Amino acid sequence: MNENYYEILEVYPAATLQEIETAYRMLLYKYHPDHNPDRAEWAHKMTAKVVEAFQWLSNPEKRKLHNFQIYCQVKRKAPERRFMFFQGKQKKQWELSVAHFKAGVMLFDRQKAKAMAKFRDAVLQWPKFPEALYNIGLCLVDMHKYDEARNYFKKVMGLNPKDQEIHRTLRRLDELSKK
Repeated sequence: MNENYYEILEVYPAATLQEIETAYRMLLYKYHPDHNPDRAEWAHKMTAKVVEAFQWLSNPEKRKLHNFQIYCQVKRKAPERRFMFFQGKQKKQWELSVAHFKAGVMLFDRQKAKAMAKFRDAVLQWPKFPEALYNIGLCLVDMHKYDEARNYFKKVMGLNPKDQEIHRTLRRLDELSKK
Protein backbone atom coordinates (compact mmCIF):
# COMPACT_ATOMS: atom_id res chain seq x y z
CA MET A 1 0.00 0.00 0.00
CA ASN A 2 1.58 3.19 -1.19
CA GLU A 3 -1.41 5.51 -1.15
CA ASN A 4 -2.24 7.82 1.72
CA TYR A 5 -6.03 7.82 1.66
CA TYR A 6 -6.21 10.94 3.81
CA GLU A 7 -4.33 12.86 1.12
CA ILE A 8 -6.58 11.48 -1.61
CA LEU A 9 -9.71 12.62 0.23
CA GLU A 10 -7.98 15.84 1.30
CA VAL A 11 -8.81 15.36 4.99
CA TYR A 12 -6.71 15.25 8.15
CA PRO A 13 -6.07 11.90 9.86
CA ALA A 14 -8.22 13.10 12.77
CA ALA A 15 -11.21 13.66 10.45
CA THR A 16 -14.59 12.44 11.61
CA LEU A 17 -16.68 10.05 9.55
CA GLN A 18 -18.96 12.95 8.60
CA GLU A 19 -15.97 14.98 7.33
CA ILE A 20 -14.77 11.97 5.35
CA GLU A 21 -18.22 11.48 3.79
CA THR A 22 -18.45 15.18 2.88
CA ALA A 23 -15.00 15.15 1.27
CA TYR A 24 -15.91 11.95 -0.59
CA ARG A 25 -19.07 13.46 -2.08
CA MET A 26 -17.30 16.70 -3.04
CA LEU A 27 -14.46 14.85 -4.75
CA LEU A 28 -16.82 12.52 -6.59
CA TYR A 29 -18.52 15.61 -7.98
CA LYS A 30 -15.18 17.27 -8.80
CA TYR A 31 -13.75 14.23 -10.61
CA HIS A 32 -16.94 13.02 -12.26
CA PRO A 33 -16.34 12.29 -15.98
CA ASP A 34 -19.26 14.56 -16.95
CA HIS A 35 -17.40 17.49 -15.37
CA ASN A 36 -14.14 16.52 -17.08
CA PRO A 37 -15.14 15.52 -20.63
CA ASP A 38 -11.74 16.39 -22.06
CA ARG A 39 -9.98 14.16 -19.45
CA ALA A 40 -12.38 11.23 -19.11
CA GLU A 41 -9.70 8.59 -18.48
CA TRP A 42 -8.07 10.73 -15.77
CA ALA A 43 -11.50 11.39 -14.23
CA HIS A 44 -12.26 7.66 -14.05
CA LYS A 45 -8.88 6.99 -12.45
CA MET A 46 -9.33 9.75 -9.87
CA THR A 47 -12.89 8.63 -9.11
CA ALA A 48 -11.65 5.08 -8.52
CA LYS A 49 -8.98 6.38 -6.11
CA VAL A 50 -11.56 8.43 -4.21
CA VAL A 51 -13.92 5.45 -3.93
CA GLU A 52 -11.11 3.20 -2.68
CA ALA A 53 -10.00 5.81 -0.14
CA PHE A 54 -13.56 6.21 1.12
CA GLN A 55 -14.00 2.43 1.46
CA TRP A 56 -10.89 2.26 3.63
CA LEU A 57 -11.47 5.33 5.78
CA SER A 58 -15.19 4.80 6.37
CA ASN A 59 -14.58 1.30 7.79
CA PRO A 60 -13.17 1.57 11.35
CA GLU A 61 -11.10 -1.64 11.14
CA LYS A 62 -9.65 -0.82 7.72
CA ARG A 63 -8.91 2.72 8.90
CA LYS A 64 -6.89 1.40 11.86
CA LEU A 65 -4.89 -0.81 9.50
CA HIS A 66 -4.35 2.11 7.12
CA ASN A 67 -3.16 4.30 9.98
CA PHE A 68 -0.68 1.60 10.97
CA GLN A 69 0.54 1.22 7.39
CA ILE A 70 1.11 4.90 6.69
CA TYR A 71 3.10 5.42 9.90
CA CYS A 72 4.98 2.11 9.93
CA GLN A 73 6.65 1.87 6.55
CA VAL A 74 8.71 -0.99 5.15
CA LYS A 75 12.45 -0.75 5.70
CA ARG A 76 13.89 -0.52 2.19
CA LYS A 77 17.60 -0.24 2.89
CA ALA A 78 19.99 -2.62 4.61
CA PRO A 79 22.62 -1.03 6.84
CA GLU A 80 26.25 -0.92 5.75
CA ARG A 81 28.54 -3.42 7.45
CA ARG A 82 32.32 -3.50 7.35
CA PHE A 83 34.27 -6.71 7.63
CA MET A 84 37.91 -7.39 8.34
CA PHE A 85 40.03 -9.45 5.99
CA PHE A 86 39.72 -12.60 8.14
CA GLN A 87 35.88 -12.33 8.24
CA GLY A 88 35.37 -13.54 4.67
CA LYS A 89 32.76 -16.17 5.60
CA GLN A 90 30.71 -13.65 7.60
CA LYS A 91 30.92 -11.15 4.76
CA LYS A 92 29.52 -13.72 2.30
CA GLN A 93 26.70 -14.56 4.73
CA TRP A 94 25.89 -10.86 5.09
CA GLU A 95 25.91 -10.30 1.32
CA LEU A 96 23.57 -13.26 0.80
CA SER A 97 21.31 -11.98 3.57
CA VAL A 98 21.21 -8.51 1.95
CA ALA A 99 20.37 -10.07 -1.43
CA HIS A 100 17.38 -11.86 0.15
CA PHE A 101 16.39 -8.65 1.92
CA LYS A 102 16.45 -6.63 -1.32
CA ALA A 103 14.38 -9.31 -3.09
CA GLY A 104 11.83 -9.09 -0.25
CA VAL A 105 11.65 -5.31 -0.56
CA MET A 106 10.97 -5.64 -4.30
CA LEU A 107 8.09 -8.06 -3.60
CA PHE A 108 6.65 -6.26 -0.58
CA ASP A 109 4.01 -4.13 -2.28
CA ARG A 110 2.71 -6.90 -4.55
CA GLN A 111 3.24 -10.26 -2.84
CA LYS A 112 3.43 -10.14 0.94
CA ALA A 113 3.82 -13.91 1.46
CA LYS A 114 6.75 -14.16 -0.96
CA ALA A 115 8.32 -11.02 0.48
CA MET A 116 8.03 -12.46 3.98
CA ALA A 117 9.76 -15.66 2.80
CA LYS A 118 12.65 -13.59 1.42
CA PHE A 119 12.94 -11.61 4.67
CA ARG A 120 12.98 -14.89 6.61
CA ASP A 121 15.74 -16.17 4.32
CA ALA A 122 17.67 -13.00 5.13
CA VAL A 123 17.26 -13.66 8.86
CA LEU A 124 18.37 -17.28 8.42
CA GLN A 125 21.64 -16.01 6.96
CA TRP A 126 22.02 -13.18 9.48
CA PRO A 127 19.83 -13.64 12.60
CA LYS A 128 20.50 -10.14 13.98
CA PHE A 129 19.14 -8.23 10.97
CA PRO A 130 16.63 -5.78 12.52
CA GLU A 131 15.35 -4.37 9.22
CA ALA A 132 14.45 -7.85 7.96
CA LEU A 133 12.80 -8.76 11.27
CA TYR A 134 10.82 -5.50 11.20
CA ASN A 135 9.63 -6.16 7.65
CA ILE A 136 8.51 -9.67 8.60
CA GLY A 137 6.41 -8.03 11.30
CA LEU A 138 4.86 -5.67 8.75
CA CYS A 139 3.97 -8.60 6.48
CA LEU A 140 2.31 -10.36 9.40
CA VAL A 141 0.30 -7.24 10.24
CA ASP A 142 -1.03 -7.19 6.68
CA MET A 143 -2.04 -10.83 7.18
CA HIS A 144 -3.80 -9.85 10.45
CA LYS A 145 -1.42 -12.04 12.49
CA TYR A 146 -0.88 -9.43 15.16
CA ASP A 147 0.55 -11.66 17.90
CA GLU A 148 3.21 -13.07 15.57
CA ALA A 149 3.99 -9.55 14.32
CA ARG A 150 4.37 -8.35 17.90
CA ASN A 151 6.94 -11.11 18.53
CA TYR A 152 9.04 -9.96 15.57
CA PHE A 153 8.83 -6.32 16.60
CA LYS A 154 9.96 -7.34 20.11
CA LYS A 155 12.96 -9.13 18.58
CA VAL A 156 13.86 -5.87 16.86
CA MET A 157 13.46 -4.02 20.15
CA GLY A 158 15.77 -6.57 21.78
CA LEU A 159 18.46 -5.76 19.22
CA ASN A 160 18.12 -2.01 19.75
CA PRO A 161 16.14 -1.17 22.91
CA LYS A 162 16.72 2.59 22.56
CA ASP A 163 15.11 2.78 19.10
CA GLN A 164 12.01 4.92 19.62
CA GLU A 165 10.55 3.96 16.24
CA ILE A 166 10.08 0.34 17.31
CA HIS A 167 8.41 1.48 20.53
CA ARG A 168 5.98 3.60 18.47
CA THR A 169 5.37 0.68 16.12
CA LEU A 170 4.45 -1.57 19.04
CA ARG A 171 2.09 1.09 20.42
CA ARG A 172 0.42 1.43 17.01
CA LEU A 173 0.13 -2.35 16.79
CA ASP A 174 -1.59 -2.38 20.19
CA GLU A 175 -4.07 0.24 18.90
CA LEU A 176 -4.63 -1.78 15.75
CA SER A 177 -5.21 -5.07 17.55
CA LYS A 178 -7.75 -3.59 20.00
CA LYS A 179 -11.28 -4.57 19.04
